[in-house]
Parts: sequence; C-alpha cells; structure tokens
Amino acid sequence: MAAASALGRAAGANATTAGFVYLVVVLFVAARLGFAASAGASVAATACYHYYFLPPVGTWVIADPANWVALAVFLVTSVLVSHLVAEEKRRAEEAEARRKEVEALSAERERFLVERAHLEALRESEALKTSLLRAVSHDLQTPLTAIRLGLERLRRTDRGGDVVEEVARETERLSRRIDNLLAMARVDAGTFAPRPEPAPAADLFRAALETLPLVLGGRPVEIAIAPETPDLRVDPALAVEILSNLLENAARNSPPGASIGLRAGPDPDDAHRVRLEVLDRGPGVPAGVKRALAGRDPGDTGRTGLGLEICRSLSQALGGSVSLSDRTGGGTVARVALPAAGGDA
Repeated sequence: MAAASALGRAAGANATTAGFVYLVVVLFVAARLGFAASAGASVAATACYHYYFLPPVGTWVIADPANWVALAVFLVTSVLVSHLVAEEKRRAEEAEARRKEVEALSAERERFLVERAHLEALRESEALKTSLLRAVSHDLQTPLTAIRLGLERLRRTDRGGDVVEEVARETERLSRRIDNLLAMARVDAGTFAPRPEPAPAADLFRAALETLPLVLGGRPVEIAIAPETPDLRVDPALAVEILSNLLENAARNSPPGASIGLRAGPDPDDAHRVRLEVLDRGPGVPAGVKRALAGRDPGDTGRTGLGLEICRSLSQALGGSVSLSDRTGGGTVARVALPAAGGDA
C-alpha cells in the first residue's frame, strides 16, 4: 500500500484512479495470501486512500460528506472482492487436491488390477501344477502296483533272492517320492488344512517305522523318549510323514548295519514345543544344506533334496521347524520342533 500510494502521488493520479490502483493491490494480496491478509490490506488501502487522495489531502478530516460514502463503498467493495478472490483460490486448491487424489487412486487401482492378474496367473499355475502332478502320480502308481505284484510272485517262488529285495526297496522309495511330490503340490497350493490333535511321541515313532520296513531293511533303531515329554499337538499324518522322510534320509546316508536313533523330549529352547530327533552315523551335514534349511536359500530343493523340503514345508504348516546339525562322533542330527499339547503329559 505504501508503494501504491507513492506511485499514485508521483504520477499525480486523481482519487478515482488511485482507488482502482488500491483495489488491484488488494486483489493481488487476496490471490497470493488469502482472505485474512487481503482484509487487512483493504483497511490499509482505505486509510491511504483517505489520507493521500481525498481532500483535504494529508489530513484525517473529511470535508465533503459524500466522501464518507466513497470510503465506505471502497472498504466494502475491497473486502467483498478480496473475499470472493480468496474463496475462488481455496476452491481451485481443493479441486487440484481432488485431482491429485483421483490420479493417485487411479494409479492404485491400476496397480491393484496388475497384482490381481498376477495372483490369478499364479493360482492358475499352481492349479495346473497340482493337476499335472496328480495325473503323473496316478499314471506312475499303476506300473508300481504291477511291479509290486510281480515282486510278490517272485518272492513266493524263491527266485531272485537279494535282487528282488533290492528292487522292492527301490520301488518303495519311488512310491514315497511320488507321494512326496503330491504332498509338496498340496503344500504349495494350500489345498489342505492340518487337523491337530494330541499325539504321543511313541505313537508317531511307531507309525513312522511301520511305513518303512523295506527302506530300513532290518537296520537297528534305538528309541529314547524322556519321561517328562508331553504329547504333541499335531496332525498325526503330517507328523509321521516328516519323521518318515527323515528316517529315510538317515537310512540312505548311514553305513550298512549302523543304527539309527529316535529321540523325543521337551524343547529346551521353547517350553511350548516338543523336540523330535533322528540321528544317524552318516557323513554329516553339507554347508549348503544347512543354509537352505535355515532359510538363506529358500526353496532350493537341489541342495536339501525333496524329502527335506517336504519336511520343512509340513513342519511350517504344523507351526514347527526343522534343523540339521552335525552329530558328535560323526553323523547328523535332524531336529523337528513341534507344538506341545496342553494339559498333562
């Protein structure tokens, strides 16, 4: 307002011209700083207009009553116009904010649609993989059944001897591999839900051993269950599958005739879990397998083998974990930590 007053005085502007200049300044302030600043500018403009351009100039006296009307009209007009300009600015800012919000929502919608399409593709891929595995397993089970029947006939005729038993063991291993592939597909596709129930460790050990008579081949198994071991709260079928895979790995890696150990006891690291262990006298645990089971190389079945990958997936589905460590004196200790059942042991 000081600059507008100096410019008007220097240019010799009359009262009407000066009034328009002040009004333009008020509008500029309203557009840049908002209504509060423009209202103050309106009051300042009215004062400068009165002092510098309404006679008697340079005094606060108003000689002509008509100038009261002019001042009042100027003040009302400048305040009203500044309010309209500030309101329009606020609306423009709100419209810009809504536009940006709509753009952000549109981008989010596009991202959601892309992710949804990706998930649908993954579901279709998993469904296709599961269907293929089921079809392949069904096709393989038929010749396996024929092989088993042929082996039984050979046994009854006492022909083949050790060769028959060797073929029978390998057939059993192949059958388990097919079952493992199906289990892996169900785990990945999330098509099964565990049904936990209390299960004693002794029952799980017995059931696992009964599934592997040919694979173990009469190998001695030493079982030790701590007296204070509580029941486990697991799906028995899945827990037995975990133990069966670990027992098969132990039998495959142990020297001929070496015993395998089965141990059960409370988990010293977690009072709400039970630790099951399978011990062998094999060559120990390769470093790559340790890293894979620890999660640093997730999904690397080339390092862990299909059986260990099944054990890890099933134990996670039961709320547990699997780890491998070297056994004192040589060999491997496979540990499975699973939830303990509530109540008494």
